[in-house]
Amino acid sequence: MRIRTFIAGALLALGAAAADQSLTLKVDGWHSKGDAYKTEQAVRLVKGVRSATADAAKKELTIVFDAAATSEAEVRKAISEAGYPSHR
Repeated sequence: MRIRTFIAGALLALGAAAADQSLTLKVDGWHSKGDAYKTEQAVRLVKGVRSATADAAKKELTIVFDAAATSEAEVRKAISEAGYPSHR
């Protein structure tokens, strides 16, 4: 019985991880680390976003999100509402 419970839990965890997607976007208009931070914070507020990491030097934002809970379009909308255009 314990083995079945363990296997069921492991399968559920794998299913949850399988829904995660990683996305790296170029963000225009960043002139400082503060701009990158502002964008990170805006994206982290999107329901389903697991992480958002900015690289101000490269002007890139890497986002990991639950594809069952949100989408690239929602992430990009948050970036746009923060005041910055983004693209792949």
